[in-house]
Amino acid sequence: MNRDLPDTTAQIFNKKERNLLIFTGLSHAICDAWHLIYPALLFLIAVDYNDFFFLGLIANIMIIFRGFAGVASGILADKYSSKLIYSGFAVLSALGCFLVYFSSNQIILVCSFAVLGMGTGIYHPVGLSSITRFVKSKTRALGLHESAGCIGMGLIPILLTSIGLSFGWRYAFLTAGFISLIPLLLIPIIDEQYDKFQIPNANNQKISQQIKSVIKTFGDPLVLLTYAILIIGEASATGLDTFMPIAVAEIGGLKEGKVIGLSLTGLFVSLMVLAGVPGSIYGGILGSKIGIYKSLNLILAIQIPILILITITSGVWLLVLAPFVRLLTNMRSPLTNALISENIPLEMHGKGFAIMYGIAPIIGGLVALLGGAIAKFYGLNWVFPVIAILIALSFPMINASSRLSELKENKETTL
Repeated sequence: MNRDLPDTTAQIFNKKERNLLIFTGLSHAICDAWHLIYPALLFLIAVDYNDFFFLGLIANIMIIFRGFAGVASGILADKYSSKLIYSGFAVLSALGCFLVYFSSNQIILVCSFAVLGMGTGIYHPVGLSSITRFVKSKTRALGLHESAGCIGMGLIPILLTSIGLSFGWRYAFLTAGFISLIPLLLIPIIDEQYDKFQIPNANNQKISQQIKSVIKTFGDPLVLLTYAILIIGEASATGLDTFMPIAVAEIGGLKEGKVIGLSLTGLFVSLMVLAGVPGSIYGGILGSKIGIYKSLNLILAIQIPILILITITSGVWLLVLAPFVRLLTNMRSPLTNALISENIPLEMHGKGFAIMYGIAPIIGGLVALLGGAIAKFYGLNWVFPVIAILIALSFPMINASSRLSELKENKETTL
């Protein structure tokens, strides 16, 4: 069990760890902001492409490519240079943004967002596995990492939506392209010792032994249930990230309004995302007090009725409820990361996070596509009860996983 001493950040982390956290924190802020850039600018993009199904298709393709890139990144992170993988994240993200700026028709636009999705999908598995492998105070480090992502999602969209309102949404993506290159400049601060994870006795293991080890780990019923929970959670979060910003603009009534030159929609979405910062903190606290599984059940039990309530609300009431949805969504993050760290061996953390941030977005892409179709034929507000139903599917899995975890602990205790 990790114990974080009540001391200053400078004393908790050594210089090499601090440099790694500076790089991963900045990269996480940019990566998470880019996950929100399309939803945040959707109300402007919809002026040129007024077809919710097509816009949902773009989100679907972008998320699917993000998922494939996440799987590949996680597998590579267990064996190859993290600096090389980080470079791919920066270059492909920038290239995708630049291609969106230059896109002239629907086909090119779809391909551009596919490249952007591929770039942003690379970061999470390699970044998280670097932290869990190389930083001693993992709990504190993951908290800082999560907070950096929330801050990026909260602040950067204000800038980009304001640029979109003033100059056009394509110029917002042009700006994002240059921001994407910043991590590329900071890669040298990562110490060589933290570049590649050295698997103990890897040279003595045959390929067949390694494959058997992977199959045994990911074939464990507890691990399978864990990832079923995580995938449903991440898929529902992806659906909310895609449609909540445009719901705030359209149903909430903010639309294209401005205040002191800033987009009202962008400002509200940013403040809504920043509500996730205390959510991440208190999610971890709740999990330490009453346990991971009880915490997940409690959080989802509160979130589901709020999502259903959003279906029949509009205007100010939707604006009141939206931040609570975000806060509850973020409360799950430290809990899900804790599940992975408990059930996956250290040498497989890349693959472990690859499943969470690789396959889950692909399922999330299907949710976005379904949501686009529902919004087109029945109205935007009916997307949210569908997400609530998806979340409800994880309840029996959480309870079954909890029982298996108790049985495993009892077995290990008796041995």
